[in-house]
Amino acid sequence: MSKEEGNILKFGLGLLSGVISGVVLGLLFAPKPGKEVRDDLAIKSEELKSLSKEKLSEIQGYSKTQADKVSSIVKEKASKISSRIDEFSKRGSDVLLQDELS
Repeated sequence: MSKEEGNILKFGLGLLSGVISGVVLGLLFAPKPGKEVRDDLAIKSEELKSLSKEKLSEIQGYSKTQADKVSSIVKEKASKISSRIDEFSKRGSDVLLQDELS
């Protein structure tokens, strides 16, 4: 996980915990009867559950996109390195062959 992804994840988790804390405290200190507060908490918890699933899905999509980019870059670099090694190997073989013929 890159530093940027870690920062995004930390921010998302901090935001989510702040929202949850704010909702719970707001509902607990609101001048409502217990039944209404419990109903409100149930509704808000379902909303937060849905929001959490949505944000997790977004983070997973972002992570997959970044992993695909990194994978592509690594494959490209590995291919270039392999080609260079083959090229140097052929040059080395040619030099040895010339030395033997001389």
